[in-house]
Amino acid sequence: MNTKTEILSIVSLILLTVLLLFPSTRLLAGLGLMIEALILLLMLFSVKKSNPSYFVLQKLHDHVFVFDQNWKLMFTNDGRALKTTLNSTLYPITNEIVHNLKKDKLQPSSYNYYEYQFGSEAYELKSIAIENDNVLVLIKNTTELKRKEQRLSNMNLELEELLYVKKNELNLKKEKFRTIFDKSSDAYFLLDSQFNISIYNQKVFSLFGEVTEISFYNWLNKHSPKEQSKGGKSIDLFKSMQKSCDAQGELRFEWQFFTSDGETFSTEISLTLLPLSQQVVYFMIIRNMMDQKKIESELRKNLEREKELNEMRSKFISMASHEFKTPLATIMTNMDILELALKKKAMNFSDLKIDKYIARMRSESKRLNLLLDEVLQLGKIEAGKTPFSPKNVSISQFVEDYLIEFKSRTSPPQEIILQKEIIADAVWIDGILMGHVLDNLLTNAIKYSDKEVYLRLFASSDALRIEVEDQGIGIPLSDFSNLFESFFRASNTEHVQGTGLGLVIAKEFVEMHGGVIVCESEEGKGSVFRIAIPLN
Repeated sequence: MNTKTEILSIVSLILLTVLLLFPSTRLLAGLGLMIEALILLLMLFSVKKSNPSYFVLQKLHDHVFVFDQNWKLMFTNDGRALKTTLNSTLYPITNEIVHNLKKDKLQPSSYNYYEYQFGSEAYELKSIAIENDNVLVLIKNTTELKRKEQRLSNMNLELEELLYVKKNELNLKKEKFRTIFDKSSDAYFLLDSQFNISIYNQKVFSLFGEVTEISFYNWLNKHSPKEQSKGGKSIDLFKSMQKSCDAQGELRFEWQFFTSDGETFSTEISLTLLPLSQQVVYFMIIRNMMDQKKIESELRKNLEREKELNEMRSKFISMASHEFKTPLATIMTNMDILELALKKKAMNFSDLKIDKYIARMRSESKRLNLLLDEVLQLGKIEAGKTPFSPKNVSISQFVEDYLIEFKSRTSPPQEIILQKEIIADAVWIDGILMGHVLDNLLTNAIKYSDKEVYLRLFASSDALRIEVEDQGIGIPLSDFSNLFESFFRASNTEHVQGTGLGLVIAKEFVEMHGGVIVCESEEGKGSVFRIAIPLN
C-alpha cells in the first residue's frame, strides 16, 4: 500500500469511527449520509479485507460482502461459507435488488445506493466498485432509524403547526394592542433608557401633529412653554421628574403643552419605569385635562349655586315657619281668651254646642305647630346652625328625669318600662338634642302601639346604647329603604297623624354625637329602634 492509499485509509477509518460513535449524525439534515458517501468513495482506493476499515464497516452495517466480477462471494462478515450466493432466502434482500445488482455495471470510483422494504423491516444497500473489479456490498437494517426519522418528521410538523398557531395568536395580540394603543383617548409614548422616542400612538399625532424628533426632550421643547405655570423651566423641571420616576418607579404630575394650533392646555402625565430584560423603558401617558378642567369649573359653579339655593331655602323655611307660628299662636291664644270669657259668664263651649269644633281647632293647631317646629329644626340642621353642646351627665339620672317630664307633658296611655344596665354612668351628651331623639322614638312607639313600651339603657366605658321597643303595627319591609328620608311615612300609617320628619331629625342628632341609629321591625309584631354612641 502506497502512502496515498494509507492516508485515504486512515481518513476513511476516522470518518467511519465518527459515524459509529455518533450514529444520529445521519439524521442531521443528511450530513451523515454525505460523510458516509465520502467514506465509501475514499474506500474505493483503500479497502483491503485485512484493512482495519473492514472492522468499522462490520460495526456500521449488518452484512458486509465482497464479490468478484462473476459475483462469487469472496468475503462475508457473518461466517457463512464463501460459496454461498446472495439471495433472499439467506439474507434480507429482495430478488429485484439482487437482479439490479448483477445488472448494474459499476464504474471505478462509483457506487450504487438502494432503499427497500423487506417484510416489515426497512433496509439500505450500497454496492461499491473496489480494486480488481471486485464489488463491496453493504446491507444495513434502517427500521429504527426510519422510525426515528418519522417521529422527528411528525414532531417537526407538530412544531410547525404550533408555531403557526402561536404566530397567529401573537399577530392577533399585536393587532389588539395596536388597536387599543391607537384608539385610546390619551396620548402614549414608549421611550428607551436614553429617553428617545420608540413608539407613540395616534392620539399624539392628533393632539400635537407629526413627530419628527428622536429625542423626547427635543419634542418636549417644541411643544411646551418655556416655563410651566407652577414655576420652573420646562426642560429642567421634566428632567427632575424623570429622576423622581427613576427613584419611585412611577410618577404623576400636571403639565402644560401647546396643541398643534398653538393653544396652551393642561394635561396630567403618568410616567412609569418598566424594567425589560437587560434594559429599562419608560411608558408615558398624557391625558388631556381641558374637558376635565371645564367640568370641574362647572361643578364648582353648580356647587356655589347649590349653596346659595340651600341658604335661600333655609332662610325661607325659617322665615315662613316664624311667620306661620305667629298667627298660629294668635289663634290658640284667642281660643284660650274666648274660653275664659265664656267661663266668666258661667258658660262653656259645650253650651254653645261648638266644643267638638274647638277641640279639632286645638288639635290641628298643635299638629301644625309641631310641623312648623320640625321644619324649622330641619332647616337649622341643613344650614349647619343647630347648636351642639355636649356635657358630662349621669345618664341614669338624665333618663329618669326625662321620663318624668315626658309623662307629665304627654300623659301616655301605655306604660313605659325602663330597663337599665349601667357600668359607667358618666357620659358626654347634649341633653336637649338627646331629649328630641327620645321624644320622637317614644312618641312613635306610643302612637303606633296599644301595649307597653320598653326603654332600655346600656352604658359602659366604651359606648352608650339606647333601645325603644314597641309591640305595635311594625314597618313593612318594602318601606325600610326610605325610613329616614324627609316627609316619608310608612304605607301602613295613613290612619295615624304624622309629619314624616321626626326620624330624619332624630338621625341627624344621633350622628352629631358620632353615633348611629338602626331599626328592626316586622309588620304586625312591632319595632325596635337602637341607638349606639361611642364614648371614647
